[in-house]
Amino acid sequence: RCLSCDNVGLLCGECTATAHSHQPLHRIQKWNGHFFLKVQLKSLGMRIQLGHVPGEVCPKPESAWGDDFVVIDTDGVHNVGLDFCTCGSSTKSHVEQLLDRRLYPATTINPKSAATFRVLEVFELLQYESKVSPYELYNTISRLTDNTGLTSVKVCLG
Repeated sequence: RCLSCDNVGLLCGECTATAHSHQPLHRIQKWNGHFFLKVQLKSLGMRIQLGHVPGEVCPKPESAWGDDFVVIDTDGVHNVGLDFCTCGSSTKSHVEQLLDRRLYPATTINPKSAATFRVLEVFELLQYESKVSPYELYNTISRLTDNTGLTSVKVCLG
């Protein structure tokens, strides 16, 4: 069950990852036999391939440093599998490949986290209207990810 688009279906993990190749930040739930459990698309094998058209696989992908990439979006903090292009079809740096996908990296050297342009636009407006700090915005988005306090949300440091 997809929490982002309310699409309900009994899909296998591979089908779900394929169905979300153009929407890699959707939050989904997987039936475990007793109840729906929130799962990351990364755990179902979903990878975001940069430097190519969405859905296309690079013949020489390079995983993000530590294969532990975090994306902050308006609906939550997402742990994603992310690969940079190193096959030569893209001569762009890692930062440029992220920016092409509208992801703003937290650092320019071995980025491990990024914010979507959408969340940056929301932050800008909230900052003008209500003086929201980056800390307050991140805590709010963390609560959107999991407001129970039972699971820890990844802290993004770079």
